[in-house]
Amino acid sequence: MATAELSREERSQAVLFTHSAADTAPTSSIAMAMMFGGIIFTTAAMASRTWLRGDGRALRSALNPQSKALDVTSFESVFSLLYHFSVLGLILLFAYLCEYHPPFPHAEKSYDRDEFFFLTALLFLASAYTVHRNDGTERGRASPKKPWGGSVVEGGTGRRSSSLSTASGTGLVRPIADVAPANDFLGRDQTEEWKGWMQFIFLLYHYYSASEVYNSIRIMITCYVWMTGFGNFSFFYLKGDYSAARVLQMLWRLNFLVLFLCLSQGTTYILYYICPLHTYFFFMVYLTMRIRKDLNYSKYGVRFKLVAVAFVIYVVWDVDSGIFKLLHGLFLGERPVVGAPGGSMWEWYFRTTLDHWSTFLGMVFALNYPIISLFFRKLEAQSFRAECLGKGAVGAAILGCLYVWVTGPFLKPKPQYNETNAYFGFVPLLAYIYFRNLTPTLREYSLNLFHQIGKTTLETYLMQHHIWLTSNAKSLLVFLPGWPRVNMLVVTMLYFST
Repeated sequence: MATAELSREERSQAVLFTHSAADTAPTSSIAMAMMFGGIIFTTAAMASRTWLRGDGRALRSALNPQSKALDVTSFESVFSLLYHFSVLGLILLFAYLCEYHPPFPHAEKSYDRDEFFFLTALLFLASAYTVHRNDGTERGRASPKKPWGGSVVEGGTGRRSSSLSTASGTGLVRPIADVAPANDFLGRDQTEEWKGWMQFIFLLYHYYSASEVYNSIRIMITCYVWMTGFGNFSFFYLKGDYSAARVLQMLWRLNFLVLFLCLSQGTTYILYYICPLHTYFFFMVYLTMRIRKDLNYSKYGVRFKLVAVAFVIYVVWDVDSGIFKLLHGLFLGERPVVGAPGGSMWEWYFRTTLDHWSTFLGMVFALNYPIISLFFRKLEAQSFRAECLGKGAVGAAILGCLYVWVTGPFLKPKPQYNETNAYFGFVPLLAYIYFRNLTPTLREYSLNLFHQIGKTTLETYLMQHHIWLTSNAKSLLVFLPGWPRVNMLVVTMLYFST
C-alpha cells in the first residue's frame, strides 16, 4: 500500500497523464470498482424488475428516503440502500476520473488577491438577501410561545418581555429576560451559519493558494475544533448518552466518506486531516465525560475532571517528554506517505499541536454556557442605559484583547504564528461569539445561504481534494483550458452538484 501511495504522490506532480489505468490504479481502487460495479449492476436489475411490473413504489422510496432501519425482507428497503450506494459509487468514480484521467492536464494554482477578496465580498453581499428568522416565522411577526414557557423577542424589534426571579434567601427580586431557542445565545442556526462562511473562505483559500491569509484560515480551523469540544460536551451533559450506538454514529458521520475516498483514490487517512482531527478530539470529550460520569453534575467534580484533562494536555503537548510519541507510536510511522511528507508521526504532532487546547476550551465554554446565557438575559432585562453600559464594558475589554492579538501574534509570519495559535487563537473566537450574540435581534436571525453551506462542511471539505481541486488539493481541475474564470464557474457547479 505504501508503494501505491508514494507512486501516487509522484503522479500528482506530473503534467501529462500518459499511464494506463492498469498502471495507475491502486489495488484498493480496483477493489472498490468491483464492489460498486456489482452494486450498480444489482440496482439496475432490481430497477428493471420494478419497471417491467409497473410498480414504482421502490423507486419512489429510493428518491424520497426516510431515516429508518434497513429491513432485509423488504424489497423497497433493500433497493433504496443499493440505489444510494450506487450514487455514491458513481460520485467516487467521477472523482477518480477527475484525479487520474481528466480531460485536460491539471493546472497550477494562481493567486489573484483582487479576485479572492471580490468573491468573498460578493458571497457576503449575496448572503445578506437570505436573512431568515431562526424559528421559521416571517420577519416582523412574533414567534409562538413555547410550551416550556419561554417567550421570545416581540415583533423583531429587540424589545423583550421579562420574568422576575428572586435570589434565594434574600428576597431580592432580579428581572431576567425570557428566552426561546430562536434567540438563545449561540443557537444551532447560528453555529451552522458560522461554519458556512468559514467553509467558503477556507475553500477559496485552497483554490487560490492565498497564503497571505493563512493566519486567518488557521483561526477558522481552531473554531471548528473548538466546536467539537463545545457541541459534544453539551450533548453528553444534556443527554447523558454514552452508548456504543452514539459513538459509532459519530464515527460513521465523521469517517464514512473519507474511508471510501481513501480506498477508491489510493490515498491516506491523514491526507484529509480534518476528519482524524475531529475524531481524535471527539474521543477526548467522550472519555472526559464517560469516566466517572457521576461527577458530571456535581459543582466541583466536573471541574476537577477538566483540570485533570488540562494537566494531561499540558504534559503530552507542552512538555518535551516523549509521551506524545509513546502514546502514538503504535499507530503512526516515520516514513513519508501521501499527505505526510515528513512521516505521519510528525504530521499528526504538527496538526494536533496547533489546536491542542481548542477542544478543551470548547468544553469549558459549554460547562459555563448557562452562566453566559444568564448574564445576557439579566442585562437585557435592565434599562437600555444599564444594558449598554454592561455590554459595552465587557465588549471594550474583549476589543482590547483583540487589538493586542491583532497587532502581536496575528502579524507574525506563518512559522512563528503557528507557535502561538494554540494559546491565543481563542481571542478572536470569543470576540466573534460575543459580538455576534450582542443583542436578541442578532441572535434571532441568521443568514440562510451560509446556514445551508454549513450543513455540508465535511463533505465539501473532502470532495474538494479530487473534484474542483486535484492532486490532493495541490492543483486545479480543468475542463475549459485557457478560460480560467469560466472554468472555475464550470467546475464549481460540478463540485457542488455532486
